[in-house]
Amino acid sequence: MTAPSASGGSEHTPAAGPSWRELAFTDPLTGLSNRRRLDEVIQGGWSRWMRDQTPVTVLVIDVDHFKAFNDASGHPAGDACLKTIAATLAATCDVPGGIVCRWGGEEFLMLLPDSDASHGGNVARRVQEAVHDVALPHAAAPTGRVTVSIGTATAMPTRDLTPDELIARADRALYAAKRAGRDRIVAAPD
Repeated sequence: MTAPSASGGSEHTPAAGPSWRELAFTDPLTGLSNRRRLDEVIQGGWSRWMRDQTPVTVLVIDVDHFKAFNDASGHPAGDACLKTIAATLAATCDVPGGIVCRWGGEEFLMLLPDSDASHGGNVARRVQEAVHDVALPHAAAPTGRVTVSIGTATAMPTRDLTPDELIARADRALYAAKRAGRDRIVAAPD
């Protein structure tokens, strides 16, 4: 509920539900953070991670054969699938300050501050195993179940490397995973 303030504007009251800010930073389907929130976290953390010389790992995660899933099962089932995958990803992101966001369509991004390539690879394997364990049926997939492909990239933030470049590295690794047959994890070269 929005109550008028003494100045004629409006104030958010706690019983009203999510604030405009929460709505602006949340994907409405999955409840995960959205790209706007990811950008805010990265912009706020990049200089700190650079100063502290802490590595950052990015995972770009794509639901394999998702268009075929939607075509075979219908869009309501596709939405339910994305919600399940989102909850699974959120449950596997155990890094302090880490964030999982819906990147677009059936793509998700996981930002893991203070995580080297080895740790990022471990998280990616946990994500893949957790999705396997959910065992969502997918009649149009060669495996018969929903799987994900994952691209990872790790870097020590510097002035010469932008966050967008790190994400682009992970995205290129994702497409290498898809070209290699899907249901794969590929790490970007350093």
